Amino acid sequence: MVVFRRCWLLLAIFLAACSGGSDSEKSTSSGTFNPPSAFSSPDVPDPIVPLKPAPAPGRTHFRYSANDGVDRTDVTEQPVSKGHTINLQDNTIPFTATAGHLIAYDWAKSPAKTADLTKIDAQAAISYTAYTRDDLPRDTRPVTFVFNGGPGGGSAVLDVGFLGPKVFDVDASKAANSFILNDNPNTLLDKTDLVFVDPVGTGYSEAILPHKNVDFWGVNSDAKVLSDFITRYINVNNRQSSPKYVYGVSYGGMRAPIIGLLLLQSSTRDYVADPSNKVAKVLTGLVLNSPILDYKTDCYFPYNVPVSCGGAAPTYAMVGAVHEKSLLTAGQTLSDYVNKARSFADTFNGLYADVFGNVSNKTPDTQKQETFLKSLENKGIINTLYQYTGVGKPFRGDGSDSAKDNPWIEYPNMNPVQFTEKFDPAKGKLMLADGRVFLSREQTDPALDQSSIYSKFTWLYQYEFIGYQAYAYYLDLNGTIIGNWNFQRDASLAGITPDLATALALDSSLKVLIQHGYYDLNTPFYQSELNIKNAGLAAQIPVKVYETGHGILPDTTIAYQQVMKDLGAFYDQSSIKMTAALNSPVLEGKSP
Repeated sequence: MVVFRRCWLLLAIFLAACSGGSDSEKSTSSGTFNPPSAFSSPDVPDPIVPLKPAPAPGRTHFRYSANDGVDRTDVTEQPVSKGHTINLQDNTIPFTATAGHLIAYDWAKSPAKTADLTKIDAQAAISYTAYTRDDLPRDTRPVTFVFNGGPGGGSAVLDVGFLGPKVFDVDASKAANSFILNDNPNTLLDKTDLVFVDPVGTGYSEAILPHKNVDFWGVNSDAKVLSDFITRYINVNNRQSSPKYVYGVSYGGMRAPIIGLLLLQSSTRDYVADPSNKVAKVLTGLVLNSPILDYKTDCYFPYNVPVSCGGAAPTYAMVGAVHEKSLLTAGQTLSDYVNKARSFADTFNGLYADVFGNVSNKTPDTQKQETFLKSLENKGIINTLYQYTGVGKPFRGDGSDSAKDNPWIEYPNMNPVQFTEKFDPAKGKLMLADGRVFLSREQTDPALDQSSIYSKFTWLYQYEFIGYQAYAYYLDLNGTIIGNWNFQRDASLAGITPDLATALALDSSLKVLIQHGYYDLNTPFYQSELNIKNAGLAAQIPVKVYETGHGILPDTTIAYQQVMKDLGAFYDQSSIKMTAALNSPVLEGKSP
């Protein structure tokens, strides 16, 4: 059975002791709301149990299985909004929170410039949550569309506590047995309006008949329907002249460049007339947080031919250092250490290529690989892997070495999943999303889990904070999707560096920022650096790496202020100035 890695962001918020609701205008507010007793959170809930309080008129059931779809007449595009304030850096900022659906129409197949939406193919009802500042003009205010990964992850986990204006206060809520929100000091609302978008089959998003959810479960179809949603949002909210950004986490970092290229290619063709008569803007920037840039270079993607895992070696080395099992020496900076690990990774990749050549269209001789790497004259490779990670023992080459004592002998091209198991079995297994963390051997790794507390939490949050009453489950993680996902682009596996190159060719002023965590075994940082370098894009696209795991979360990132500084530079400056501003080092010393 194929086991897929889920690339979605998970936050450590637990609601077991909480019973509900929030308010309103205050920057820190609390209230109580008793969740419906019928609430349950199966992976694909069916049938839907009506919730209390009663839904607003026109609301409908939404279903999330592969062959589900909703009738166009059952979808309302009337949003629900509520005003709030947030205190950021001693400034009180008024904003409006909005939740609802918009229909993604297939503009490419529509009659030219028609205003009659009944003549355009309605593809899907896409749910979203938006936060827009009230004190700045909308026509020049940036707007960022935010996407989670998976595939199969909804956007709620990126909203409350990460990029949105509010963070759930776990400890206070437990103590008060109520639902308490605080202002989020790390929100991007001071830089940009935010639209958190749920792909088809997540959140409250569903295909519109005769389309089915599964029709949009693929690299190409997913990006197409979401780019059409963005166009719909722009037209409905008169954001034609706003600077526009797409922010994607994990797999969202793969879909973002494809969406961006589709937007650039369609340009303003599908925009309605702008009442402000200002110059329309198509796309200003892309932020790719913990992305996979090319599945063809991902050494443990299940449908991939075997490829070198050298791109993960610097991550292994950083994990070894943080657990004090590596050759990191006293007085050596982490920057110098990780640069040497990068150099070793290049050596390993070169060795792999020299021995096996181009294996993209054939199955390589893995026995030849293992024999070569285990041979006496190449024992230095095994020993260096041991020295960087502390896994196994030194390779002696006198006939006494065994795979039992040294896993690198059995798995010289060890992939990240194997590494989590082999690193220190006595302590358990490492978490894929953050190699600083051990799990018990019985625990399901969060990157492979299909459950989420956010399915219940989001319904309550939107009802109490925004006034949005859904007649459906909010499905934050849909485990059905990844097993039905089409990862191919044309005849090959998905890779998005060509999309980035084409987008930059269409608009040389486009800003792109890639962010990674040093301890993220899910999406190793150096593989992205290699992909960008090999695509000839290193001079145009900075890859910033921080002392953290997957998703670059505030509570798990050492010196998170550097992350905010880099994002601030990204939003504030031109593409040329931005690249220079983002070249400052992050690592200064050894992690605690």
